[in-house]
Parts: sequence; C-alpha cells; structure tokens
Amino acid sequence: MSAASTTSAAIGVARADCRALAMRARNDAFSFWKLPEQWRDELEPMILSSEFIAERFLFESYLSRGGHRQSRPMQAYYKIKRLIPRRVRHRLNAAAIRARVRPEFPNWPCESALLEFWGEWLRLSLAILGRDDGWHIGFWPDGYQCCVVLTHDVESSSGFARIERIADLEERYGFRSAWNLPLTQYRIDWNLVTRLRARGFEFGAHGLSHDGRLFRSARDFATLSPIVERMAAAHGLRGFRAPSTLRNAWWIATMAFDFDSSFSDTDPYEPQPGGTCSLFPFMLSRMVELPYTLPQDHTLIHLLHRSPLPIWAMKANWIASVGGMILTLTHPDYIGEGRLLGAYEDLLRVLAELPSSWRALPSEVAGWWRERAELQLSIENGGQPVIRAPGSRRATVRRLSEHPLAR
Repeated sequence: MSAASTTSAAIGVARADCRALAMRARNDAFSFWKLPEQWRDELEPMILSSEFIAERFLFESYLSRGGHRQSRPMQAYYKIKRLIPRRVRHRLNAAAIRARVRPEFPNWPCESALLEFWGEWLRLSLAILGRDDGWHIGFWPDGYQCCVVLTHDVESSSGFARIERIADLEERYGFRSAWNLPLTQYRIDWNLVTRLRARGFEFGAHGLSHDGRLFRSARDFATLSPIVERMAAAHGLRGFRAPSTLRNAWWIATMAFDFDSSFSDTDPYEPQPGGTCSLFPFMLSRMVELPYTLPQDHTLIHLLHRSPLPIWAMKANWIASVGGMILTLTHPDYIGEGRLLGAYEDLLRVLAELPSSWRALPSEVAGWWRERAELQLSIENGGQPVIRAPGSRRATVRRLSEHPLAR
C-alpha cells in the first residue's frame, strides 16, 4: 500500500472511531439536564433518541455533504490569500457574502431550535413520569445563572502588538480572556505570553496559519495536525480553534487538546457556514466543545458593515435570559484601537452588568463541563436531592421549573 493510501486509510479509521465515540459522548438530553438517576430506566428510550437528534445539531449533520468540505474556489482563494491586501480581501469577502444564498437554517443571529428541543424533551419526560416538576444539577457552578467567556483570534503581528492594550481594558472590568495564536504565521513574543499568563490570561492554538490547509484533505490533516499538536504542547496550549473556523468535527476530535472552539451556535457568514445551535458546551469525543455564540467582529464590521454593539448587546442579553454561555470571538487586529475599541469596551460594560454571570476562561468552562458530566443526582429518603460524585462541592441542585428552558 502506498504512503498516500496508508494515510487515507488511517484517517478513515480515525474518523469512523470518532463517529462511534461521539455517539457515546453524553450529549443526550438526560445528560444535558443531569436529572435524577432514579428516572433513567423509565426514560431510556427517550434518552437514546435524544442523542441522535442532538447530534444532528451539534455535529452539523443537517448540512449537505458539500457543506463539510472546502470548495475548489475556496481552496484557490486560500492559495493566494496572503498576496491580497487586507482591505481588498474584506471587499471581496463582503461581495461574496452578498452573492451567496443565505440558508434558511440555522437562523442568524439567534437560533433556538436546539433550545426548544431540550425544553420539549423535558416536558414530555415529566409527563411520562407523571410529574409536574423535579430536580436537576445546575448548568453552571456556584449557583451562577449564565456564563461569559472572552476569546480572541490574533491574526497578525499588528494584532499581537495590541494584545496588552485590550487585556488592560478587560482587567478594568473584571475580566480575563483567551488569545488564540496561529503558531507559524508571525513571530510570537513568548515573553509577553508568559507575562499575561501571570495576570490570569490564557492562550490557545489557532492552527499554524490562515492558509486553509489544515482541514483541506485527509493528507493535509495527517501531515499538519501533528505539527500543531507538537508546537502547542511545547508552549502549554491546551485549547484549539481552527483557522478561519474551517473545520471537520471528526478530525478535530482526534487532536490532542482538552477543548475546542471552532464551531459557532450559528454563523452563515463564515467560509464554512453552519452552526451547532448550542448555547451550551457539549462533548466532542473526549474534548469539550465551546461554541462561540456572539457574532464575530469581522462579520459585523467588514462583511455586513454594521455597528457591532447593538447586535452584541441584544444577543448577550438573550443568551443570559436562557441561562446559556456567552462566548465572544473578536480580533485585536480589528477592535484594537479607535472607535472599534470603544465598541468593545461598551460590550464589556454590558457583560459586566449581567446578574449572576460566571466570568470564566475557556479552560475553566471545559473543566467544569467535564466535571459536571461525571456527577450523578440521586433522590434520597424523604425526597432530598443529593449529588453523588467526588468534587461536587461547586455543583448546585435546582428545581427544573426555575430554568427558562423548562417553562
């Protein structure tokens, strides 16, 4: 067998294994709500079917087969992208967006289909059990009602030079953020990374460069992903986001990272449009997936030519109202100075005023979601709910009827 055939076969096996793992990865509705274990047996058929339905959203299975692959024009564009001035690229991309037929699903900027499914499944399950209410393990630790995560993709050396300015601004409002770096695209000052880590900030891997190659083919992925993993490990980078969010769920799941953030809840304007419809983390094999849930600055500013704050504020408040995860994706290359930095500061003000919101780093959210997945809720004598698992001190038990999705 040729080297190319061996590579393709290996990727094929890995992909099949990941499909099997994904289906066992606790993304069913029972695990989403974390209901009492005493209910499990009676709801087992409902639990199994919910996993198949959830996968259709979470792994973007509703997309056509072509929706998961890079088109030939896209591949050609990425071959010459670095030769095109940035302003010209923005105009070309905006024109392409105007010419593209916008899909009817998922809706943008807000899509509630998966949220509605979680709620309908719960109401039907309670009816089967003959109950009006019950207990579940809260979605966020320490009684928080929603979650706020700030992330940035740093696309150029000029963007890298603006990191500290934005970090100072975030600290002023009580936030810390994560910065995703393309590892070979420009020279990275690792001393700055060390200083910001000491201040509580976090760094992740953003592939090697924005050349579109990493997920272009099985051969490219087999060649490049070990390099990404090796460089990331050398610098202690435990999170990943695919460059330009060009992604393949099954291949990402094979990578040696703790968590990923290459997916959105809904984003029809990316080179690879789609979305998981999820405002909550979920499991991608052994990884935790953290979808970004606010529209990107690049999308609003350069593609749609819209003021970012009104849409950011509207969606952030909507996500908070349903108890979800507000995860931003911005670029210091675009929002690092002038009026756009002011718009970002206005967003920080909005987020800082959200009541009962957990301000967390991606690694903290991923760690919590993995910990929550291992917790079990039991109803003891007298109807007292008890969480059974080591490390459950941050978890809280809540009435189902208290959560907006259950109403």
